[in-house]
Amino acid sequence: MFDYDDAAAAVVGDVGAIEEFDRRFDSELRGDRLERDEPVHIDRIARTAADLAGEIGVDGLVAGNDADGNAALREIGSDGLVLASDATALGSGASVAYGRLEDADAEASLDDTETLARETLSVVAERDPDTGSDIDVLQFEGTA
Repeated sequence: MFDYDDAAAAVVGDVGAIEEFDRRFDSELRGDRLERDEPVHIDRIARTAADLAGEIGVDGLVAGNDADGNAALREIGSDGLVLASDATALGSGASVAYGRLEDADAEASLDDTETLARETLSVVAERDPDTGSDIDVLQFEGTA
């Protein structure tokens, strides 16, 4: 998981590809901030990430603020696809995680949502041997 000031990303793929994505995405976001002298919004974040994901061959999730300042999540694919989502999961344990995430209370507090994410990843790690047991959670709040 990567934190880029006004954006965040979680990426799956080969280690070298993930590192390349991180370097290039960080550079693109910094360039956008300098050119526009304003925060980069989720649509631009997601398009930039999807273009890079397509070139590099990774899949991932990006978070950022929309034009109204609300936190937003997008799934990006190695095929260049961008999907808006309230909850999603990637990787070998995704099928286990989906049920728990889709049943989550959309009005839950940020702390309760973090607890749900940690519990979900713990369950996934127990059931799927390809999923690691390290859990990183990044709280991304909107500015609205």
